[in-house]
Amino acid sequence: MVATNRIAMADISRQKRLEVSLDGPLTPRHTVGQAIEFYLEQTRTHQGDLLWSAYDRGVKLDNKSELADISVAEESDWTIMPQVSAGC
Repeated sequence: MVATNRIAMADISRQKRLEVSLDGPLTPRHTVGQAIEFYLEQTRTHQGDLLWSAYDRGVKLDNKSELADISVAEESDWTIMPQVSAGC
């Protein structure tokens, strides 16, 4: 059983948005990391050498988790943002 069937992804400013259904280019077998890569490609976001993460309701999602394993209702709204470090 698939826990979600739609993912809405956006950057922190909500200017770059993408909504995908899991019966299209992304499937429940894809990982969170693959969904992030798809979002970055589709929104033409420059990745640089940064690592990117997805957050759902303030909780960081594991990039290796399959989309089928994400325990949400019918839809999911993610914030996509780069990981940053204050240290050297």
